[in-house]
Amino acid sequence: MICVSVSHRNQLEKAVQSGAALLELRLDLIGEKPEKLFPAIPKSIPTVLTCRPGIYNDEERAALLKQGLELGAAYVDVETESPDAFLSDIKQCADLNRAKLIVSYHNFERTPGLEDLESVMIGCFERGGDIAKIATRVNGTGDILNLIALYGLPGQKVILGMGPLGRILRILSPYLGGAFTFASLGEGKETAPGQLSIKEMNEIYKVIDKS
Repeated sequence: MICVSVSHRNQLEKAVQSGAALLELRLDLIGEKPEKLFPAIPKSIPTVLTCRPGIYNDEERAALLKQGLELGAAYVDVETESPDAFLSDIKQCADLNRAKLIVSYHNFERTPGLEDLESVMIGCFERGGDIAKIATRVNGTGDILNLIALYGLPGQKVILGMGPLGRILRILSPYLGGAFTFASLGEGKETAPGQLSIKEMNEIYKVIDKS
């Protein structure tokens, strides 16, 4: 499944029409409350709520995420380094609204060694995650192999590579057992380094599935 990331209000209509299986609402970048966004999204398209730190404080972020969950979001993404109280609050709201909690780890500089990656993934589940998401900068083939090895661990997961060398992991995710993968609406609309567009991803999958 391909999840298209939406980072601006004016992208929402195109994202709905893109054929994506899921939509990620980057609430920290969109700058609008979920109550203004959800009416434009068909109930047949599940949503992933994300509100990264930096623009809003934790209280504001929690309020936005909980409002989105109460409006019917299917997933909510919270960083693994989040304070216990924040994560517990979001987990409780997700459970009440029958949504899945994604606990995510991001490293924009490098990919840790396999042992460290395994510890991070286990930690995502120990902190209450229904899905563990690992996204790291890929600097060589060894990084790719270490990230692929994580598919051998139990539990639902999303494994992503950032940067040009990480694109192969984004493409392979559905074939390796990933819960879903991410794509942008097009050039200049990426929300992570190395993110391909949904058009590019679909074209690649057509070629792979033909062979």
